Amino acid sequence: EYHDPRNEAFGVLRVLNDDLVQPRRGFGTHPHRNMEIVTYVVQGQLTHQDSTGTKRTLGRGSVQYMTAGTGIYHSEHNLSAREPLRFVQMWIIPRRMGLEPTYGDLVG
Repeated sequence: EYHDPRNEAFGVLRVLNDDLVQPRRGFGTHPHRNMEIVTYVVQGQLTHQDSTGTKRTLGRGSVQYMTAGTGIYHSEHNLSAREPLRFVQMWIIPRRMGLEPTYGDLVG
């Protein structure tokens, strides 16, 4: 589980990350629970895959959102051989716990 006290606890905003992912690198499959996660792609291509069966690649200006609810596993990768990936991600504490996991996105 992620833990960096410098980037945590701003009201309902639990985490705010500015991630730079080098080519052919990423974050392997990991769990989340009872969290709303919103990601904005600043540069490059973000490939997301999760336990609901979703697999999407999103480019610059795209937004993805995920309700982790009762539990979801997902991964995020930069599959490019040359271009870095940069994205900003927020983890928001939901009003209600135990929601059904869902995924959505808006292509930029």
